[in-house]
Amino acid sequence: DGEDVLSLVAERDLQAPSPGVLDARFIGLLERDQVLTLEFGAPIEADGAVLVADGWIEYPYSQTVFAAWQAGLRYRPASLEARGRDGKWRMVAAEFGYPAGMPRTMALPLPDLPAGTDALRISSNMEIYWDRMRVVTEEPLPIAMPPALRPVDARVGRTGFARRTTGAQRVPHYDYEARAPYWDAKYQRGFYTSFGDAAPLVSDIDSAVAIIGSGEEVHLEFRAGLPPAPGDRRFFAIEFYGWAKDMDLYTQHGDTVAPLPLLDDTAAAALERRARLHARYNVRFQAGL
Repeated sequence: DGEDVLSLVAERDLQAPSPGVLDARFIGLLERDQVLTLEFGAPIEADGAVLVADGWIEYPYSQTVFAAWQAGLRYRPASLEARGRDGKWRMVAAEFGYPAGMPRTMALPLPDLPAGTDALRISSNMEIYWDRMRVVTEEPLPIAMPPALRPVDARVGRTGFARRTTGAQRVPHYDYEARAPYWDAKYQRGFYTSFGDAAPLVSDIDSAVAIIGSGEEVHLEFRAGLPPAPGDRRFFAIEFYGWAKDMDLYTQHGDTVAPLPLLDDTAAAALERRARLHARYNVRFQAGL
């Protein structure tokens, strides 16, 4: 619409440009595309350029997406176009995605851009809040030594429900220090991991999984590493392999824990190990409230 929103995308401050008028019929869908154009003072010509975006999204549900489809509509994730020296816009990353869930940072390695690209344009009909936008350049760090810290303890427990509040522009916040024992959530029918030790289930990527329900958690502990050398900075990145399953009417097998997915390359020995671990640890039956 021509509105200047530079101040809203220059800093990560949980203030984002308005995505536009919402479609009142469908959660997380706009009446028309939100288009955000980023112009730069110089062409983006460096190799290894990456679009780094901070933001969040209002998620739809499976039944909402299905209802929109019935109305002839489709949720379209964000797409990226680039404007070259000739002034023409070209699609460079169609429906690449969005910053999923809670406010977070995402990175999109930029493909080969048109010569003299000095502007990028992001468009989507989903309710996405773009908080901060930057283009950075990847550089090799041969002196970086990222150690992998494996958990020394992993326990499943019931902790209750962190208090949720929703701020301006649907910013979600969960206060872990203020938890309630019950909430409007149910257990899918099936077997969950027993409370207590669950380390063998989360030690490897092997299709054996720890399964928790509403108001529960996997508590992980690690040995503290050595402090960084003077002048160095340390960053932590947590890697998780797993999935979540809701009880939406249009989620396949949404009312049960089973069937559990398998990694595509799971070998026979891994299947036997998974069966043994699940038979030992995943024996806590839950259903309903």
